[in-house]
Amino acid sequence: MGVLEDAITNLEEWCKNLFTSGIKSQFDGISDLLTETFSMSAGGTGGLVQTFLVGHPANFTGNPGGGGVKVWSTIETLCNNAVVPIGGFVLTVILMIDLISTVMRGNNFKDFDDSIIIKWMIKALCGVLLISKVYYIASGLFSFGTSVCGRALTSLMGTGPVKPTALTLDKTALDKLELGELMTVWFFSLIVHLGIMLMIVAIVIVLASRIIEVFMYLGVSPIPMATMMDSGEFGSVGKNWIKQLLALSFQGFFIIVALAIFKTLFENVITTLNTSTDGIIMQMALLLGYTAALIFTVLRTGNISRSVFNTH
Repeated sequence: MGVLEDAITNLEEWCKNLFTSGIKSQFDGISDLLTETFSMSAGGTGGLVQTFLVGHPANFTGNPGGGGVKVWSTIETLCNNAVVPIGGFVLTVILMIDLISTVMRGNNFKDFDDSIIIKWMIKALCGVLLISKVYYIASGLFSFGTSVCGRALTSLMGTGPVKPTALTLDKTALDKLELGELMTVWFFSLIVHLGIMLMIVAIVIVLASRIIEVFMYLGVSPIPMATMMDSGEFGSVGKNWIKQLLALSFQGFFIIVALAIFKTLFENVITTLNTSTDGIIMQMALLLGYTAALIFTVLRTGNISRSVFNTH
């Protein structure tokens, strides 16, 4: 019986070590996923988010290494050849309607003022400049968002590939757990790991959709910019276009804000697990809930950004 008891004890210890190592590996994998996805290298290629979020759309190729044809130049060529003539036509119509309404407003030419023509010429010149320089305007708008995202990501994750120690689970914290508890914790850690992977997939979908939407807005940019010279209801088209660009530019910042909240909550749970194993099942459930909440929040960042900038 003593030999059998020793064998059972050794088997139980082996199983406990196996599940303990598995839980530790799961959390190390979670830390590596977060670091590799959101890290930001200084002067080099960084994580996945840096490729889609921190870099300016003018330099976007879709390749983390930075090689390949820039999508910006492709859309610019397409826009110049296909949409700029339409934008010029829209501007001409708006300017002619504005000139006629301004002249007719002066009591049918009886109160005609020469300054009307000068004002109209200045407006026409501004409209031509807006259409011809629309990509410089868009580049400046995006510079605000990319600059904010770059500084926010650097302050959150640093500029190097160092793994955050606050996300590391101490293996000794699991030694007091029984085999059944370790199996439950391992199962929860597996689900949390899968949830983190789903979160990263959701972030990739949001970022890829965002950059595609950016280029779609740029593709028709001369038309809304042409309406900027209209003092009537058509002028709201251009204003809303600018607000949409700003909303897309700052959407990445809201993703980083959501990540910062999740990172803090995640670190608090890990700290609790490292100091005490009381309520460990509840802590793992909290991790799973936080992960699901972050996925939901990331998918809503576009609506949040649009509501902040009052776009429609």
